[in-house]
Amino acid sequence: MSTDAMPLSNPALLPDDVAVLKQLVVQLLEQLRLCDERLQRQEHHIHLLLKRIYGSTSEKFDPQQGMLFDNQADAATSSPAPLPAASPVSKNRDKHGRGRIPDETEREEVVHDLSEAEKAALGGPENLVELPPETSEQLDWRPSTLFVTVHVRKKYARKEQLPESGLTLAEQNVAVARKPAEAIPGGLAGPGLMAQVITCKGADHLPLHRLEGIFQRQGVRISRQTMDGWWLQTAEFLQPLYDLAIRVVLASHVIHTDDTSVKVRDAWRKLKYTGHFWPYVGDPLHPLTVFDYTTNHKRDGPAAFLKDYRGYVQADAFNGYDGIYLESDGRIIEVACWAHARRKFHESRRLDAARMETALAWIGKLYAIEKELRQRCQGQWQSLTLEQRATQIVAERQERSRPLLDSFHAWLEAEAPKVLPKSAVRGAMNYTLGNWTALSVYPNDGWLDIGRVEVWRGGLGFGLLPCQGFPVRGAISVCLAPFPHPAHRTGRADFPHPALLQNLRSSLSAWSRDSWAVDTAPASRRDRRRDTVCIPCHDVVLAA
Repeated sequence: MSTDAMPLSNPALLPDDVAVLKQLVVQLLEQLRLCDERLQRQEHHIHLLLKRIYGSTSEKFDPQQGMLFDNQADAATSSPAPLPAASPVSKNRDKHGRGRIPDETEREEVVHDLSEAEKAALGGPENLVELPPETSEQLDWRPSTLFVTVHVRKKYARKEQLPESGLTLAEQNVAVARKPAEAIPGGLAGPGLMAQVITCKGADHLPLHRLEGIFQRQGVRISRQTMDGWWLQTAEFLQPLYDLAIRVVLASHVIHTDDTSVKVRDAWRKLKYTGHFWPYVGDPLHPLTVFDYTTNHKRDGPAAFLKDYRGYVQADAFNGYDGIYLESDGRIIEVACWAHARRKFHESRRLDAARMETALAWIGKLYAIEKELRQRCQGQWQSLTLEQRATQIVAERQERSRPLLDSFHAWLEAEAPKVLPKSAVRGAMNYTLGNWTALSVYPNDGWLDIGRVEVWRGGLGFGLLPCQGFPVRGAISVCLAPFPHPAHRTGRADFPHPALLQNLRSSLSAWSRDSWAVDTAPASRRDRRRDTVCIPCHDVVLAA
């Protein structure tokens, strides 16, 4: 019985049959319930949208939530060893104002002295005693400039000529000194200029036509087509480094990955689509970050990258990974990220504060244990080897984290049936329960982290240089699609090798603060033999 066209404002039009009236009430209550559910979902989506635009993205754990479990798990957290005193943190760390200039910044002293007239007014230099000077620091900038490097190759000839010249140096009558190997043999650009173009375009997102204007102001015209050619040839030159970095990352015991979308404009086919960067972060023994790029969000990209990998992969619950895990026959072990599970509960707090705050309290207990373990790795466990630290971490997690996981799992299974099936609260619970096997893997191995966010922040503090974090969503500007053939160099192919050059911006900058200094290292550290080129940071990669 439908009530869509019934004018309920007139009671005389209602039926007199009691059974029909009961059925009408049931239908109206059911429609009201559906409308309430739909309104609740829409309000929840609007709340998330407004929070994403205007609100804070922090998911900090409230310490008072731990009071929910004062009667539980206290025995499991038995008197941990005292932690080293934390270094004092400046109260103005997060406030506005002048910050401290880093010590490693180059400094030039400019001495200011009294003039001869001023000294004479004080009785002359012989009447003055020099006191400790007053010093102050001021940041300044030395504008970059173009300059010409003139390569003078010394040329020698034998005084006593050989009858015939051969292929080896000892058999030749004339010899010319060799230049260091170049990324672009015979090219106009030196290593510093190529590094500047790569840094400005890849790291600072400065379009090539703007660089063209910058160089024009210095009296040199360098077309964007020429710089585009440098970009292409440099990417091809650095391909061995990229391949080597991939092999190093694939040797890791655990790899952390995710994807970041980027808007792509194909100027040739007049298309716009969304591409994806896939960062792969190695473990502390292989601290490199490798980026892969795909034109879609399918499983083909990760499947091709991880086809020969054996170990743990920590990622989100993207269903494209499921086939990779199944087809690996146990070669790849899935490790889920608790940060994703926590976010689901955090976003649904408005809908069911009691249950969501309780779930966040359980997760907060797990993160508190991980925070303590990180402090121990940086303190009393710092003298241990990486293997010994991993063993200690496993023991602590099995004793303290495993009981919490079991209790949290039992609570979820008991509470989930009490929540509406299509609500966001039930969705958060189902997400965690559906990925529970992968979420509960990390206590079994000390090399694993509770979530990927901890990896971007330096992991468990194993004492090695942490990898550069993966790119924040939206940090990569709109890029142009790669051209189908390298011969097309019109200045519009601003991203011919996106994964390779994005990889250089992240992995190499992990070893140096200055991207320009890193980019100039390859061309200034060439092997001087004719057919041999030293791969930049080769010694660093092999050491890892």
